[in-house]
Amino acid sequence: MRNDNDDSRESIWSVRQLSLVRYYIAFAVLFVLVTGLHMWRGALAPPDVYAVDIALAALREASELIPWLIIFTFCLVEGISMLAERYLKSRYDKGKEEGREEVQQLWLAWNQRREEALREGREFTEPPPGETEKVQR
Repeated sequence: MRNDNDDSRESIWSVRQLSLVRYYIAFAVLFVLVTGLHMWRGALAPPDVYAVDIALAALREASELIPWLIIFTFCLVEGISMLAERYLKSRYDKGKEEGREEVQQLWLAWNQRREEALREGREFTEPPPGETEKVQR
């Protein structure tokens, strides 16, 4: 059974649809880089070797590395995704903590004003923090 969102999986073993593009792009870039490195190495061949022969040899050598490129692509994409997720979670937690501290400061300041008004015998009609924000929205 399939969900309507674009990031769904058909089973636990399937790749998310949004990640599939990342895998294709990463694999293509790695394959082109490996092929380019083999062509560069092949360019050092004697001058009587044709460029087509160098290109075909480079493609053959790069094709032999496809299983390793697939493994490296998986590690690269999943590693970057994991690091990005950890970074975003830490930023989210940090923002949440900062927000909690700001709210705590608002409440402490409000309570201090309330206690000061009680000590002076004044009537304190200021609403608690958060109630005025809800009304203004």
